Amino acid sequence: MIDVEIMVVTVTGGDVVVFQADSVEITVLVENWVDMLLADSMVGDHCVSRTGLLEHFDPKEEPPQAENGISFLVKATKGRRTATILFDVGLTGKVLAHNLRVLRHDPATIDHIVISHGHPDHYGGIYGCLDLIGRDTPVATHPDAFLPRYAVMGDGSTSQFYNARFREGEIDRRGGRLVFTRDPLELGNGVLTTGEIGRLNDFEGTPIPATLRSPGLYQVGPDGQRRVDAVMDEMALLIDVAGRGVVVLTGCAHAGVINTVRRAKELLDDRPILAVAGGFHLGFPTTPAENIVRTAEALKDIGVEVLMPMHCSGLATHVKMSQEFNGRYVQPAVGTTLHFQSG
Repeated sequence: MIDVEIMVVTVTGGDVVVFQADSVEITVLVENWVDMLLADSMVGDHCVSRTGLLEHFDPKEEPPQAENGISFLVKATKGRRTATILFDVGLTGKVLAHNLRVLRHDPATIDHIVISHGHPDHYGGIYGCLDLIGRDTPVATHPDAFLPRYAVMGDGSTSQFYNARFREGEIDRRGGRLVFTRDPLELGNGVLTTGEIGRLNDFEGTPIPATLRSPGLYQVGPDGQRRVDAVMDEMALLIDVAGRGVVVLTGCAHAGVINTVRRAKELLDDRPILAVAGGFHLGFPTTPAENIVRTAEALKDIGVEVLMPMHCSGLATHVKMSQEFNGRYVQPAVGTTLHFQSG
């Protein structure tokens, strides 16, 4: 048995000091969909660029790939300096590595990695990603992300300890320097994490099983006791663009996308919400249809300018949001880049 010394930084408490970005580019590196027919477009005065048909037909190019996961590459610029943040790393690592290469993003430029929560479709590519970066790199996540997790299906079948490959020691061995935080973490140039997100709405949040033997998500806590897993480790990423508002990126939004947006407004002085992109956690067979309607209504009330549901959002959500946010809805696909400039 080899003892491994793990470098961990724990962040607690304190006020968050936020600096705003002059501009930000957000590229979708991993997503459930690839659509090479999508063209560059404008959503309001914001540019959406695509890897599309010309690249698909060009024999010098390779097309990007999709998988059931999510990863964003965020490049936030202030003055002459750019902070490059990778938010989530997809499921396998193979798709992330492929797409970084074919979309011509150098992994060596990544300053910081944030893992939204401890589910495989969000942390799965971490080891391969760290190998590509090839140097010590901070990795921020919640301290509960590594607790053993179990999923029990309606027929009683179980996904046992499904996050067993997410190991602190292995991250350390690959050069990842863990930063454990339950609170917001400032990453530079207007980028910060939300920290834990409160469950305030009655129609949002991971459903709580009726008993500890019911279908649902479970964790084994630090005390060794099995408990309901409310995915309290999930955090979102925020980018504050000067003079425009806040971009909210979600992993799966287990806390609910509205709760997440309200957390952003709480942290950033109720500034306007420029865009919301990421998983909305509305695509499950057990999700009540009314939850999609209520989510759309709340996002409209908040005044979100640009909306891009992804990953676990579900077809019904895309149909509803494309109707309700006509001209402001962005269809997601790998290779999409959202561009936002200060106003």
